[in-house]
Amino acid sequence: MALFHSVQGALGAEKLLVAAGVPHKLIAVPRHLSSNCGFCVRFDWASRETVERVLSAANLGVEGIVEL
Repeated sequence: MALFHSVQGALGAEKLLVAAGVPHKLIAVPRHLSSNCGFCVRFDWASRETVERVLSAANLGVEGIVEL
């Protein structure tokens, strides 16, 4: 799961992950993880390296990537 500082970051990540062909879902952030923007991107943990590579190339305000 990728957490962001803003809704714009989460939406931007969703767009990049679609383009990269990474299966994911934009969901509400579980309250125990963060309360910043309210949205996060959930993905299969096996795709973590690809997600990190895609998101590190963009300035989206990633707060963190955590395993659920």
